[in-house]
Amino acid sequence: MSAPVFGALPGVTEFKMAPEKIPDAELSALLRERVAAADVIAIGETVHGSSALLRLQARLIRYLVDKHGLRLIVWENPPLRSLELSRWLASCIEARSPAPVAVLYFPTASDAPLLEWMCDFNRSNPGNPIVFRGMDMWDRPWEHYARIQSLGIPVGIDPARLKNIKTHCPGHRASTWAEVDAVFENVAAGEKSLPEADYQKCRALLTGLLDSARQSGLEKQKKKAPGADDAFEVAISASTLLGWLGYHNEQWSNDILSWNERDRAQGRNLLLLMAKHGATRAILSAHSSHVSHNRSPADWWGYGDLKSGVYFFTQMTRKKVFNMALTAYEASGAQGEWSLPTAGNSLDKKLTDAGHLFSFFASNAAFLSEHKKWWMQNQNYPGPYESGVELVPPDHFDAFFFFKRSHLDKALPARPVWRP
Repeated sequence: MSAPVFGALPGVTEFKMAPEKIPDAELSALLRERVAAADVIAIGETVHGSSALLRLQARLIRYLVDKHGLRLIVWENPPLRSLELSRWLASCIEARSPAPVAVLYFPTASDAPLLEWMCDFNRSNPGNPIVFRGMDMWDRPWEHYARIQSLGIPVGIDPARLKNIKTHCPGHRASTWAEVDAVFENVAAGEKSLPEADYQKCRALLTGLLDSARQSGLEKQKKKAPGADDAFEVAISASTLLGWLGYHNEQWSNDILSWNERDRAQGRNLLLLMAKHGATRAILSAHSSHVSHNRSPADWWGYGDLKSGVYFFTQMTRKKVFNMALTAYEASGAQGEWSLPTAGNSLDKKLTDAGHLFSFFASNAAFLSEHKKWWMQNQNYPGPYESGVELVPPDHFDAFFFFKRSHLDKALPARPVWRP
């Protein structure tokens, strides 16, 4: 296979090899200067479970670990659910064992090679291993409440605050999804799920807990005192619950606010995970909707101007994120049927019609001047209609990798995503 060459469209580099075969030198020529100053390098896939996207995702992560020294990998996966995979990866230093692939959302056979590579990397680099953790909010809420109560006092949280959280926060006494459902029953369309005073009371308590636990973790880290990790875990649980409660409180009244509460939690959790692990830099991998810069409005799937975890992370920290969208003209995955783009300003159709098969281009590529806004096919659920987002490319992504085709390899047994 030959090296990449300039493609048919100006500013586009066309690859002539499979994604997993791209040499380090070629990736460095395209990415080295772009990622060098970034605190977070974010990789956004246009649909979960599509094989070419996953193979490229794995290749990019390997490059960033090997050539740029990044060791913290943060995933679109909940903090507690992801602990199983995190602990498995840490255990690779001692012995190999089958990867718990089912921890991932919509797992496929194409996910396994990256996990196996990470395990082998840690076996070869026991003094500087890869750390893996999730940042999403779809955990069992009662497990986060239990974690707060069990770890809170040992890390110095005021017992009165813990008691008030137990008293005032919705769902605290639940231990099953049926009991959680009872908290939100009889909510009419257009209404918030919780009485406003009750919701704000719990929100203030959890926010105070998050701030207190985070500060405790930072101080313990600085003093090299025990308990720093547990303090950050309390903060992560408080942050995740804030996202979970906010999402469900707005679920029937405002799609945008509901979504944004989820992504605000993702941004906070990324911040907390970097602090916990003392990581000045991190890799983030998620659906492209969660890694967009969102510098200008865009209508995601007809819901409206949804904001991303990266957007909120940047707002909170002012850190620099370099993000890449992995997109395709045709990309079946683990989330249902794919609808082909037909819009006149379709980015994926433009590249396909020009003969591109597997390409890279930055958001300032010359051909993008044809339109101010481009339609990017962005499947997130099945449906017999065009599914995607119209956006100003440089306002949302720094670079793009494009495939004409990326298909589902083999879906593996999966756990429930939203109600684990």
